[in-house]
Amino acid sequence: MPTESEKFEKYGSEWWNPAGKLFSLHRINPLRFEYFSSRCGELSGKRVLDIGCGGGLLAERFAASSAIVTGIDLSPVAIDAAKSHAKGSGLEIDYRLASPTQLASQKPELFDVIICAEVLEHVDDLNGFLRDSLSMLKEGGLFFFGTINKTFKARFFALFVAEDILGMVPKGTHDYNRFVRPSVLKEILERNGVFIEELKGMTYDPLKLEFKISNDTSVNYLGYARKR
Repeated sequence: MPTESEKFEKYGSEWWNPAGKLFSLHRINPLRFEYFSSRCGELSGKRVLDIGCGGGLLAERFAASSAIVTGIDLSPVAIDAAKSHAKGSGLEIDYRLASPTQLASQKPELFDVIICAEVLEHVDDLNGFLRDSLSMLKEGGLFFFGTINKTFKARFFALFVAEDILGMVPKGTHDYNRFVRPSVLKEILERNGVFIEELKGMTYDPLKLEFKISNDTSVNYLGYARKR
């Protein structure tokens, strides 16, 4: 079985193809950026770390808003795609092939904002991953997240419907055993001095064929927390 990072090695230019295998990311990207950025306040000059940045869809949005962006990922193919697209877009983004543990060991300047979107459900050691990630967040800084709840409803819609029926993401992308309950995430965050300020759902409207922010967290959810 491929590792979680290896699952994304085959995408390459697909990262920036809105009609390709990762089209669902393009569907949710404006929605999640609007949600995250609206909670950040003024982005100009803020240091932002995008963990599991993939091809850079969110990183570029933040960079285009004058944030100082670092993006890390464990997929060389994704990092290459991100660097290439940023160059073509005229954006300066510090992309690195690294894990949070590796980046934290380099003792970077602390970040104002850390983003972890559509990544937590691919992590082997969630406790260690978040400990090292949050160690790089400055006091008062914001941690943004987006992931999949560990419910039977999520198992049906995020796996069976989204992967097997609708093909919204490639089959085999997700593993139910890695899904994260909000209560589990809350406990780990608080253990690291980070406290959730808002939790929202991100639901799919099959009639309009679009996602929207909602109060239903039973499948996909997102939110933000602050370090105290």
